[in-house]
Amino acid sequence: MLTARQKLILNAIIYEYTQTAHAVGSKSLQEQLDIKVSSATIRNEMAALESEMLIKKLHTSAGRVPSRSGYRYYLDNLMLARHATQQDVVMVMQSFRGNFHEIDDLLDESARTLSDFTGATALILKPKRSGVKVSGFRLVPLENQQLIAVLVTNDGKVTSQTFKLPRELAVASLDGMVKYINDQMTGQPVLEVLRMMQSDELPTQMSRVIETPAAFLQLFGDVLARSIGDNVHIGGRLNVLDFSDDDVETKDLKRLLEFLTSASGIRRVSPTYGRRVTVKIGSEIGEPLLKPFSLMTRAFTVPNQGEGIIALLGPIRMPYAHHTLLMDAFGEALSQKMIEYT
Repeated sequence: MLTARQKLILNAIIYEYTQTAHAVGSKSLQEQLDIKVSSATIRNEMAALESEMLIKKLHTSAGRVPSRSGYRYYLDNLMLARHATQQDVVMVMQSFRGNFHEIDDLLDESARTLSDFTGATALILKPKRSGVKVSGFRLVPLENQQLIAVLVTNDGKVTSQTFKLPRELAVASLDGMVKYINDQMTGQPVLEVLRMMQSDELPTQMSRVIETPAAFLQLFGDVLARSIGDNVHIGGRLNVLDFSDDDVETKDLKRLLEFLTSASGIRRVSPTYGRRVTVKIGSEIGEPLLKPFSLMTRAFTVPNQGEGIIALLGPIRMPYAHHTLLMDAFGEALSQKMIEYT
């Protein structure tokens, strides 16, 4: 068990190392600590902290840096982080640039802004969309046999996909299929329509009414699937290259960047406990690619939809108290802002 003075010294080492990225020596600690003790006493206390494996010595310096165990002790026992006030939340909401017609645009901007504020990589996943319903479907003709398929869902999301028609098909020949979908599928859950597509139930029903090209059915199925796709909204994706501490080998960089776009992967390593910010360090994350980093996560709640996830991936040498406040403010801001889209 650490003494009060040892806790003070450990806290000071973590603070200075977070600010400077340089090993911390006894003379520096003596200058910044509020207690009057000699350098020799501080060195003895640092030796005790080192024996507890909470700090470690770098070969290139006489100073000490926090170990991963030291950071964990700090997070569990020493860190003082305040909860975001409504004023903090308003500041975050005012930082969002522009008006957002779709949830995805808001979340993209939120991830970019959080990354700008922290210098880390911000990852946001909205709640899984199980109750989304079809509101409308249309085709927009372009040139050279190309068209855009547009699907609107009841949460305001617009999903589009460009498609090139076979030469033997005219856009007008698809009008009957579009009308059928709007007459029969509007108000139906997207998941149910997808199930009908995959079981051939919907193609069979459509074929009884109108000739339906297989290519059109494939297009419609693709747009349906994309409308409820689980996407990762990323800000500062390449920031991970700046704080990997050279522990990430070149061959793993591609895998790491690909992992950051995997919604299932991010969900797997991002536990959330309501409004509480959770921090995992290194191997605690449970993903070898993320071992050189720390991962902070927090949920945000969307009425009638469930919980989304905010995650912040950064160096183990992060200003955790500051980032905890920002995560808290962003979580509350998104919970309030997304009410507009429900």
